[in-house]
Amino acid sequence: MTTRHPCRRVLRRTAAAAVLTAVLVLATGCADEPPAGHEERLNKAAGVAAFKITCTRDLWDRTRPGYENSDSHEDAKPRKSEGAAGERGLVEITLTGAQLVDYLKTLERDISGGPAANESVEPLSRRMYDAIAPVVDRIEKGKPPAEVPQAVVDDAVGLNDPTPSATAAG
Repeated sequence: MTTRHPCRRVLRRTAAAAVLTAVLVLATGCADEPPAGHEERLNKAAGVAAFKITCTRDLWDRTRPGYENSDSHEDAKPRKSEGAAGERGLVEITLTGAQLVDYLKTLERDISGGPAANESVEPLSRRMYDAIAPVVDRIEKGKPPAEVPQAVVDDAVGLNDPTPSATAAG
């Protein structure tokens, strides 16, 4: 007569639960939640005819959509900015609404993680997303903008403006 160990059933259930948990973790990719307002932002972005981004060439090259959306961004070529911005290495990229949607999705994926995320560009993607999001958020449906919405990713912008000193304000 064969006797079964009393804990065998518990061990089988525990092993099955562990396998199920591992499968779920791999399937979801352990991604964080998207930034607040992301879906609404995508809907607004889809409705714009054009959106400009001003940043350095390497920031664009390292964060732009990769192979999965390369056709979508084929015509989104960086152009050297004019004047002092161009001398500092800034470029302008003009995206259509559909291209902006793809770009925001790429940035969000790299920020939130998951199996397709490029973790090496997470801080760059976060900086780019944080610059673009408030500009998209200000777009009002049904109200055409006076000019093409533009996000500038350059922390040096405005540093040449005179600022009052603490002693002059006193």
